[in-house]
Amino acid sequence: MKNLFRSLLIASISILVFSACKKNKSDDPSPTKPIEVGGGDEENITRVVLILTNGTKKDTVTYKDLKGDGSNITIDSLMLNASTTYSVEVKIYDDTKNPISVVSDEIQEEANFHRFHYTFTPTSGTPSLITSIADLDTKTPPQPLGLKFNLATGIGLGKGNYKIVLRHFGEGAQKTTNPADGDSDISIEFPVRVK
Repeated sequence: MKNLFRSLLIASISILVFSACKKNKSDDPSPTKPIEVGGGDEENITRVVLILTNGTKKDTVTYKDLKGDGSNITIDSLMLNASTTYSVEVKIYDDTKNPISVVSDEIQEEANFHRFHYTFTPTSGTPSLITSIADLDTKTPPQPLGLKFNLATGIGLGKGNYKIVLRHFGEGAQKTTNPADGDSDISIEFPVRVK
């Protein structure tokens, strides 16, 4: 009798273990519910370069954190002319990899899971900056990505800070236009002078 009870107990435990490990078929991908890969892990970012083009003139400004830990940051100032429109491209790197990883290429590939937000705060004078994002993801309807954008200055002169935030949406998180949604991969403030 003891052996029969022991055998039944082992069989019951085995059934519980196997049923707990069994994959839920309703979670399987199907033509109407494909797997959405997600944006992968958060990126390690050590350098952010803004390439500003106005006509034939091209300037770059750079943020560097070459160790990627915030211990030795250098950041250039944006020197802009009033009443001018710039085409801007963002290039992002991970200098800790060999060869250097171009993170902006990964962000472009995972456009559906990334969103840049740009904010200007004046600190003196009356400068204004208007940002309009020029590249979109492949969602329906398309949403802004922000690796390419146009930056227009107003007639006012002065100083301020131009904040760049990159939001990352992991697997299962829907990309939104809300600046508070997603995880922050980048949060940088470039000093700005409009002259």
